[in-house]
Amino acid sequence: MTGPNEEKTTAGHDGTERRARPHLREVFEEAYRVASPMLNSQQTAGSAHFLRVVLHDAFPDLHLQDISILSVAIERVYRERSKAGSQ
Repeated sequence: MTGPNEEKTTAGHDGTERRARPHLREVFEEAYRVASPMLNSQQTAGSAHFLRVVLHDAFPDLHLQDISILSVAIERVYRERSKAGSQ
């Protein structure tokens, strides 16, 4: 038996992807592996630019906006994983 809130949630959710660029999720782990040597080197000056260059070289078919989104996500996940690893 389901309650009224559960019925609304199920009926309102059609299973569609909420992200605008699901293809970036597909390449994220590979892109993270490509970028990790650079992230591990702790170079901060110009690292955002070089990260985008490295990603563009590895994934030349991605749009530049996708490269930018991917680089920001990779840096964020790297910081989160580094924090979790140091605790």
